[in-house]
Amino acid sequence: MTPDPVWLGPRRARRLAERFGTPLFVYSRRLLRGRCRALQRAFPGAELHYAMKANSNPSLLRLFTRWGLGIDAVSPWEVALALAVGADPLKVLFTGNNPSPADLAAVHASGVRVNLDALPTLEAWARLSGPGREVSLRLNLDVGGGHHRHVVTGGRDSKFGLTLAELPEARRIAGAHGHRIVGLHQHIGSGVFDVKLFLAALEPLLALVPDFPDLSFVDAGGGFGVPYRPEERPVDLAAWGHAVLSRVQRAREEHHRPGLRLLLEPGRYVVCEAGVLLSTVTTVKPRGDRVWVGLDTGMHHLVRPALYQAWHPVRSYPRGRRERPTARCWLVGSICESGDVLAEARALPLPEAGELVALGNAGAYGYVMASHYNLRPRPAEVLVDGDRFTLLRAAETFEEVVNPREIARANKMR
Repeated sequence: MTPDPVWLGPRRARRLAERFGTPLFVYSRRLLRGRCRALQRAFPGAELHYAMKANSNPSLLRLFTRWGLGIDAVSPWEVALALAVGADPLKVLFTGNNPSPADLAAVHASGVRVNLDALPTLEAWARLSGPGREVSLRLNLDVGGGHHRHVVTGGRDSKFGLTLAELPEARRIAGAHGHRIVGLHQHIGSGVFDVKLFLAALEPLLALVPDFPDLSFVDAGGGFGVPYRPEERPVDLAAWGHAVLSRVQRAREEHHRPGLRLLLEPGRYVVCEAGVLLSTVTTVKPRGDRVWVGLDTGMHHLVRPALYQAWHPVRSYPRGRRERPTARCWLVGSICESGDVLAEARALPLPEAGELVALGNAGAYGYVMASHYNLRPRPAEVLVDGDRFTLLRAAETFEEVVNPREIARANKMR
């Protein structure tokens, strides 16, 4: 049974708003722990790496590493943060896309494993790191999928990965520098609900195992679908685990690789449903057949609706018990952009200024994609554990967003 995507009830929402203000990202420790346990039960023996680009709050990362997850990082700062909160360097995999020489140097200095997806990058890494190193290759085996074309990371139109035609040259580069290719990786996209598609991508990856004598792991990526809309059903994680692990075990037996390990990189699946963006109604404007409901948040905090036309579940918390007419509401933010629309045509009790509205499924790609557009701060983040509220990160101040040194420098301009 899937959890309520807007699990934050009215009483708790009001307590949080009174204590921390709004807008506010709120996370459920119970749901986060439950998602980690579910993955570990469904994929016993697999090495699970949390894809921290989904949500890189340091306190949450610390919890995930304590609960046994490794880290999938895509930038040097993600690597640095993962290590700073206690991640084991041997359980951190850096998957760089078009990394700069400075990126590669920083990752090399960190001592984590690397996963590279372009021939020039492999050559640069080999020269930088010296002989005798281990490396993993990210592949594009012409299989892609996801909830929006911007999150499909495999297939002909994707910028990611080495193609089959490039593998002989990749092996030549590695061999010329004494490097061992110990991992093969692919990630087809985000929001995949069909295990058959996931297996279709896994098949050609496993077929390559005999070509790499030093191979110690295959990494099938992540992207397990999370339901956002009411008609979407959660994936049967136990069935996925059985299907994937069975196929990997068959590959071990067929290719005589009993020690071959499976890596997976769930991100959204871990954090999405555990997060809610709590906001306050600032303005209500009835216009014809719709009502514009202005909130004290917007696309600067949750850009997914504007970027992906994403649908997020919404719940309002009216004050009092009087009956309200139902209105077709467009929930909009405070940003000076016509695209600043968080939800369209939602049937809600006619809201009033000062009341609270919660947007569900905001734990993934919420705060991490937030910006200072229109010079507005990012909100606070709070962890809920039963009746305990823990402030994970305070709302930003003007001095944190606009450094006083920058103002002083501006005032010296002639």
